[in-house]
Amino acid sequence: MLGHIAGRPSPSWDKIQAVVVLLMSYIALRKMPANGPRPFQRLHRFLKGYTPWQIIIGALTTVYAAHHADLLVGLTPAEEEKKMFSRRYTPGYTRGVWILSALDAGFFTSQNIRPKVLRDTMSALFSVYYLFFPKRALEKNYMMIQNITPVHMRRSWEKMLHPLIRLMTWVNAPRLGIRREVKVQLSKAQGHHSDAIVTLTIFFKGTEEEYARSEAFIYNTPGGGFVAMNPRCHADYLMAWAGQTGMPIVSIDYKKAPENPFPSGVHECFDVYALIASTKGACIGMKGLVQPRIAVVGDSAGGTMASALMNMLIEEAPELPKPVGLVLIYPCMQVGLDFWISNEDLAVIEEEISRGPIPEDILKARPGRGDGMTLNSKAAFMDDSILSTTFMRALMVMYIGGDPTLDHKTDYLVSPIHTPDAILAQYPRTYMITGEKDPLVDDSIIFMAKMRRAKRAAGADLESDILRIVSGVSHAFLQMTGIVPEMKDLVRVVGEEIVDILKVPEKQADWGETSTASMVNVAKPKSVPNPRSISAYAAQWENNYTRDAVTIYEHRRVAYLDQLGIDTHDD
Repeated sequence: MLGHIAGRPSPSWDKIQAVVVLLMSYIALRKMPANGPRPFQRLHRFLKGYTPWQIIIGALTTVYAAHHADLLVGLTPAEEEKKMFSRRYTPGYTRGVWILSALDAGFFTSQNIRPKVLRDTMSALFSVYYLFFPKRALEKNYMMIQNITPVHMRRSWEKMLHPLIRLMTWVNAPRLGIRREVKVQLSKAQGHHSDAIVTLTIFFKGTEEEYARSEAFIYNTPGGGFVAMNPRCHADYLMAWAGQTGMPIVSIDYKKAPENPFPSGVHECFDVYALIASTKGACIGMKGLVQPRIAVVGDSAGGTMASALMNMLIEEAPELPKPVGLVLIYPCMQVGLDFWISNEDLAVIEEEISRGPIPEDILKARPGRGDGMTLNSKAAFMDDSILSTTFMRALMVMYIGGDPTLDHKTDYLVSPIHTPDAILAQYPRTYMITGEKDPLVDDSIIFMAKMRRAKRAAGADLESDILRIVSGVSHAFLQMTGIVPEMKDLVRVVGEEIVDILKVPEKQADWGETSTASMVNVAKPKSVPNPRSISAYAAQWENNYTRDAVTIYEHRRVAYLDQLGIDTHDD
């Protein structure tokens, strides 16, 4: 309150207020009569009939009732809260958000404590406190996000490196034969973009000999908002995939912003891929006798890196072996905060809807039709519990940096959603999976529609290109693998997709034979069929827990009407 009276609310004023309150309390205890002022003397005589235990419980109950008086008498808009939580997310994802929010708040609170052992201890204790007081956790996180810095972000997002969480991850993960870090040297003299030593983390279920003879592996570009999280922060689901697929996972710790803004991370992902492919894996300990099949897998910002890597391979290095498939998990395909879906993008979506596999009863009131319902998912879910607009703004500013010549609306290494059709038509089999309530979900819908349009025009295979939208979840669901049982099923389904992508093909073609230049002049470029064949379990899971674009746009329309006070629900 003192800070607001002074017109300068800040933590400094909050500290002064706390000191003043404690000082006044001390004076009241030491200088005033033991029975208190005259009005309290009657209360003192009344309380003599109760035990200290009863007095403590009564006092705490009174304070609790006073704190929630507005809720008890109906002054709080409880129905809006119901719409926000019970209608937006599934129960499992809501529990995951609750736990992650408590952990974030606990790590934020303890970030200035030294030494590290004490900070780790206190962060665990604070996190437990915030589990019991989730609204305080939301308040703490909201306050921190308003002035988020890379240091804050890394302390919060890299919570998986906490000793206790690492122990829990190890206990729940499959036993692997190999889990180690490998360093590779990049050199400008060899055509790389920088002279750097890059750390890769390898996860593999088998022996060293089996690893050396591997004919397929997963190249992982992990997410972290472009600024945080090395491969160890993703160990829970990467170890699960390593155990499930039986294939090596090579995860790159690429350079992070803001110390290394765009394009440092993209170039490093490309250079390391090029080095591994050109040496047939010899640079990371494989025998290098055969060209391994590679699936590129990236989540969130790592999905951006994976798609940008694919663009560079097609446009700048057509001679290199290309991945046999891409797996993009809730990727950020457009670095920017535009809140409107352009007429051009909506036309592409409607074209794909009319052809399938997206049903055509969608967007009956869309751009150019005067209904105003053209806001994209970043606007629809701008208050998302995981990826709010304020948070995205900070991430994007850090990633893009201060380059005045960079145009994020045209540069398709920054924003892969703007990738030209000539390049999209050469994409390998692509699997995208994202959350229905993710602020980035429209990025995936538009990107997949554009890619299918480009492949169809070029006569390329597109039947195995799949977009899955998971019902009732938002961003970062892979980070909930260890705390939400339902997410383990999701990780298993994605693992099955990776196995199918990396299966031994009946006839392997050379992707490097078709260049970007030839795409411009050749109507039907050479395609590499990689037919999709998934298990009955994965098919049933997708049928039960994923939605098509039609449904999610209808649900978003209902959400807009909710905000206008028009209740369209039966409950």
